[in-house]
Amino acid sequence: MLGAVGAAQELGSVLGPVYGIALAAVAGWRGVFWVNIPLALLAMLAVHLSVPARRAEGGTSPVDLRGGALLAVTLGLTVVGLYNPEPAGQVLPDWGVPALVGAVISGTLFVVHQSRARLPLIDTSRVEMRPFLAALGASLAAGAALMVTLVDVDLFAQTLLGYDDHGAVLLLLRFLVALPIGALLGGALASRLGERSVSVCGLLLAAGGFGLMSTWTADVLSAAYRLGPVPLPKADVDLALVGFGLGLVIAPISAVVLRLTPPEQHGIASAGVVVARMTGMLVGIAALSAWGMHRFHSLTATLDVPLRILFDSDEQFRSAMDDYTAALRDAMVTQYTEIFAITGVVCLAGALCAALLGGTRTR
Repeated sequence: MLGAVGAAQELGSVLGPVYGIALAAVAGWRGVFWVNIPLALLAMLAVHLSVPARRAEGGTSPVDLRGGALLAVTLGLTVVGLYNPEPAGQVLPDWGVPALVGAVISGTLFVVHQSRARLPLIDTSRVEMRPFLAALGASLAAGAALMVTLVDVDLFAQTLLGYDDHGAVLLLLRFLVALPIGALLGGALASRLGERSVSVCGLLLAAGGFGLMSTWTADVLSAAYRLGPVPLPKADVDLALVGFGLGLVIAPISAVVLRLTPPEQHGIASAGVVVARMTGMLVGIAALSAWGMHRFHSLTATLDVPLRILFDSDEQFRSAMDDYTAALRDAMVTQYTEIFAITGVVCLAGALCAALLGGTRTR
């Protein structure tokens, strides 16, 4: 069932860009935002009619607002510290190190507060912490990989393949379609093979896909694998492999967290999985984008734009301009492929976390 819910969630990521493009073409970019109002109202009605109103056993308890505030400050300072509007000179902005130090301090205070609070966000007294933290770590890695794919593949398509927004989304559809398929299959396999095995395999598949993407060139659309006499486009296979692998992880991670926590904490525990994934998306893309932009500027720092006045003939000027354009393209390829390679390492780290989930399905 968790696989079905995860597949439905990821199916939205497939349909969203597609109807968004059509809607923007008809109603303009503002229509993309207005359409969410009736969709949200329909979702509210569906939840009201279908979700039981019975409360979980144990009733309600006060929310740890102080712990939530410390967590919010930690995440906020992390994002602020990684945001660099001038990546040419350095990876982090001038305020990056102080902000990240503040995030570490705030995060430490959050952990200390949670250990002493009378009603912490998550009562860990009845939770096996090693597999619980491992599940959050695997979810964080999957979130980082997910956002890197959505952002950097889109940028790769527009800057190197000459695609417009529509073409870039159509290229991403290989990834977006594989994601819900992997989520549905991950739920089915986890009930038979165990959450740990499926999660590890999913993140290893994603790591392998990113490893293949790290070999992309500006001519990737003409590259293909061969399955006997049948050519399989390289970009399609690599993106589908990453999407399928990340989809496999969704249901097992949620199942582990729900299994490890008592019923009255299922809400906050499942929210923790989502927060970990969103944190991975936010921090992962911020950190890798900051590093990638700095890397691009360092690779192009010695390049000078050719000026016609410095050349004796148009032919020499065109030759110099071609060399300059090729150098820029090579720098962009290096930037993206190195980001893909690093993301593959992040997936491997997530697989190591998933290996600590535990091998049993029952409590």
